[in-house]
This record gives sequence, structure tokens and C-alpha cells, in this order.
Amino acid sequence: MGPTQGKELSPQMRERVLKLFARFDVDGSKSIEKSETIKYWKSNFAKLNTEELFKSVDTDNSGTISEEEWLNFWTQVLRSGHTEEEIADELESIESGSSWVKFENLENKKG
Repeated sequence: MGPTQGKELSPQMRERVLKLFARFDVDGSKSIEKSETIKYWKSNFAKLNTEELFKSVDTDNSGTISEEEWLNFWTQVLRSGHTEEEIADELESIESGSSWVKFENLENKKG
């Protein structure tokens, strides 16, 4: 096993990731629906951002993103070689309304 393969998010980063999840999950259902992300991004390429987000994170293609899928996605970003600092920067960017960034080669990149 490579050095990043078994990495987990730190408790602080896990809390930060879930905080952003809660900002999307406005109805508190513990899942993110496309209508919630479209409202979140308003007119800032909302539909495109939503499609990219769901393509990346909704691994069971259910049309919603569970907390587990959300945490798994960010854990995969960490395991692909990104640092928690980079993840924190990205979360901050999304929180300020910036577009969803597609992380390349998450499945293919091994640590």
C-alpha cells in the first residue's frame, strides 16, 4: 500500500467537509439534491456546477449525494495526493460561491 492510499481525513477536515455539506443540504435531509446545489450557486453556472458535482460525487447515480458519498469523495481527493491544505482552499473557494473544480484522475491516481 502506498503512503497516501490508506489516508483518512483528519477530524478537523472531516468537520470542515461536513460543514460545507450542510450548507448545500438546506432542508437538513442528510442528502444533497440537485435543486439545492442549483439554488446554492444561483446563476453562477449553477446547472453546469451541479452536473460536474454530481458526476464526481454521486457514485451510486441516485440523483442525491449522501453524507457518506461526500466524505468518500474528499477522502479520495486526499488519497490521490492532494493535501488537506489544498482541500481547505477548495472548500473555502466553494463556500465563497466559486465553481466546482473537477479533480482529475481520482480513480486512476494511486499513492
